[in-house]
Amino acid sequence: MLVASVLLGFQTTLFNDMRPFGVMTQVMVLFAACAGVIYGAEIGAVAGLIIGLMYDCVLTTPLGLASLVLGATAFVAGAFPYFVRDSSWWNKAIAVAIASAVGEILFPIAQALVGLGGWVQWRIFVVAVVVALINMVLAPLLMPVVRWTLKETLVG
Repeated sequence: MLVASVLLGFQTTLFNDMRPFGVMTQVMVLFAACAGVIYGAEIGAVAGLIIGLMYDCVLTTPLGLASLVLGATAFVAGAFPYFVRDSSWWNKAIAVAIASAVGEILFPIAQALVGLGGWVQWRIFVVAVVVALINMVLAPLLMPVVRWTLKETLVG
């Protein structure tokens, strides 16, 4: 997971300062969603759990919270190969965008469930849409990297 640690470095430095429309770009969510779209729910969920655990080490939330959310995000993205046969790159990018939006909505809900109140607000829908659009644009660039990094049998 050397690639994931490089992405974590970009997430915590470069993308922490670059905020289009006031929203931080979520490349860790993008990596998890791409893993789910390419390799299916099971492999994607495991990759999402590992990536989320790495992300948990730099966040101030309880340990395991981002791991569960990114695992669920990758699992949602992993359902895509079962519904679309012979998908193209733009279908996969749309699936990554939808899974990224779901992940962005799940994170404040998970924070509220563990007692970190005040995180569920209406602005989360704006954040989810912006993150989905950014990840849809970046997904075709990251998918070959994810495919090279994980190297498992393809589901879809």
